[in-house]
Amino acid sequence: MRHALVITTACFALTTGAASPAGAQSSLFTADQEACFGRVYDPAHLASHPQQKTASMHVFRMLGHRPESERWHPDERDEEIKRFRETGETSVAAYVTFRNRKGNFYNYLSCSKEDRDGVTCAVECDGGSFRLKRENANTALLTNNGFVLVEGCGDEVEEQQAVTLDPGRDDKVFRLESKPLSVCVAEAQKINQIPAGTPLRERFKEDEAFCFGRDYDAAHLAGHPQQLVASLRVGRLDPAAEKDPDAPTQWWWYNVKLSVSLMLKTSSKVTGTGYTCYPEEGSWGCRRDSAGDDTSACADRTIQLVRGPNNDILVQNRYSGLPIDNECETAPTGEQYPKKLTTRSDDKLFQLSRMPIEACRRQ
Repeated sequence: MRHALVITTACFALTTGAASPAGAQSSLFTADQEACFGRVYDPAHLASHPQQKTASMHVFRMLGHRPESERWHPDERDEEIKRFRETGETSVAAYVTFRNRKGNFYNYLSCSKEDRDGVTCAVECDGGSFRLKRENANTALLTNNGFVLVEGCGDEVEEQQAVTLDPGRDDKVFRLESKPLSVCVAEAQKINQIPAGTPLRERFKEDEAFCFGRDYDAAHLAGHPQQLVASLRVGRLDPAAEKDPDAPTQWWWYNVKLSVSLMLKTSSKVTGTGYTCYPEEGSWGCRRDSAGDDTSACADRTIQLVRGPNNDILVQNRYSGLPIDNECETAPTGEQYPKKLTTRSDDKLFQLSRMPIEACRRQ
C-alpha cells in the first residue's frame, strides 16, 4: 500500500504558500508554492455533529521530500514545478485522525488540473477520491467521495488493515483553513517519522565501502535470553557493482547493495546473504536477495537501515528479515507467506558501530 503510489512528499521552506489570482478568487495551488489546508475539530463542534467520525483533517500539497528524508534528491522540486506548469496536475497527502479510533491515518492522492469546480484528487487503483475547491482566501471546501487511508507511524500496514473515510452524514463536506506549512510538516512527521541526525545518503560517499558490526558478550546475552544473534556484520563491500546499465540513476542511494552476515549464540557457523536497499522517509529499506527467478519466500524479507547516534547505524528487523533461521529457505518453492512474519525473538533492533572493512569481508 505504502509504495503503490510513487509521488513526492514535501520539501519544506517553512512559509505559507501564497495563491495567485484567478478571476474572482485565487487558485488552490500555484506552480512553485507548497500549500497546507487543515482543521482540528474542537469538542464543541464534535458534540454538535455526533455522526462525524473525523477529528482532524489536513491536506498537504508538497514539492519534493523533506530535505532530511532519505528519499530526497536535488532535482525533485524543480521536476514537480515543471509538471504543474505543463499539465496543471499535482499531488497531495491527506492526513486524518478519528474521534473514536487511535492512530494517525493518511494516503497520497494525484490531483487533476483545477477548473471552476476545483480539483479532483484520487488514490490510485480505485482507492477513492475527494474534491477540493477554494471557498475564499483563507478556506477551502473538501467534498469527500470516500477514500482509503492507511495507518502511519513507520510500520508497514497490510491491505486488510486499511480503513476508508466514508462520506457519511457528517463526514461529507469539510471546511479547511489555510495553515502555515509547519502544521502539515508536523502531520507528515507523525506518519513518517524521520530520526534526528545526518541522513545516510550524506554520511556515506557514492564510492565508499563500509562495514558496521557488533559482537555481543556473555553478559549482554545473559541479560537478553531471547536474543539469538551473537555477532552481526553489515557491509557495503563493492560500490562499483551497484551500477546498473539497464536502470541507470544518478542518485546512488537508490540502489545500495549490502552484505549481511551473522553468527548465532548456539553455533559457530556464519550465515550470510545479500540485500538491495532503496530509500524510505527515515531509513533505507533493504530487501533480501534471492537466487534465481523463481518466487521465493526469502525475497519478501526486509530489514531497515537507520541513522543512529554519532556515527553508528541501527538495523531494524521487525519482520524476520535476517537469516537467523531457515524458515523462508524451506518454504515451498514458488510460494510466499501471505503476510510478513513479526520477529518473535529479541533480534528486532541492533546498534552497530563502524569497523574496518576487513571485518565484513572475512566473516
